[in-house]
Amino acid sequence: MTLWGVEIWGGCLAFARISALIMLLPGFGEAMVPQRVRLGIALLLTLVLAPTLAAILPREPANLAIGVTALMGEILIGLMLGMVARVLQSALTTAGQIAGFETGLAFAQTQDPTINQAGQIIGLFYSLLGIVMIFTTGLHHDLLRAVAGSYQAFPPGVAVPAGDAAAWAVRAAGDAFSLGVRIAAPLLFAGILFRFATGILNRLIPQIQVYFTALPLNVALGLAVMALSLSSGMLVWLDRMQRFATDLR
Repeated sequence: MTLWGVEIWGGCLAFARISALIMLLPGFGEAMVPQRVRLGIALLLTLVLAPTLAAILPREPANLAIGVTALMGEILIGLMLGMVARVLQSALTTAGQIAGFETGLAFAQTQDPTINQAGQIIGLFYSLLGIVMIFTTGLHHDLLRAVAGSYQAFPPGVAVPAGDAAAWAVRAAGDAFSLGVRIAAPLLFAGILFRFATGILNRLIPQIQVYFTALPLNVALGLAVMALSLSSGMLVWLDRMQRFATDLR
């Protein structure tokens, strides 16, 4: 199965994994990215990587059933790796939701272009900032190199250990939640101090409606703390995403 000297079967196997990965990879697999652009990126990556992967890609199968099984296996590997990256990106959404509650802006919503539906405004800000940081810091190059490196971590034609894959996914989900809490930790600490101070004020002067009086101050203080801690929090998240890409390379 060749076309102008190119192995069609090997190209199909490579495209199956790469397209599944690109569909979910942060920065490339967002809903706001046109489908044709994502398809073009997947095809270009396949054309670039297929010659270098020719030595490790299995030969064409003996029958249709084996071929379909091999293709499904590659698609599942791509979906698994892309889903882990997407779960790690959800740490920013978690941090944004915590920040929204701590600043009193939890119910402020706007249109989220990444998922084409309404989302919390601060969570949306964190998510979009993460996408911008991926491209401005060059992390997208590491993610693309991770696509090529995934063939060393998960060779084609070899069954992926389901238990290890599930444990890896669970560990990534735990890391994402922990990472989101760490990014929003300054806001949590400031919120606890602010509530403690307003509680003391309410006990000292019970005639004042402390909640309504202190709400504007809560918003201002929360936004100030968020602005001061934003850079360090994004660096922590970028470091975790880079470690994900490095593990696959």
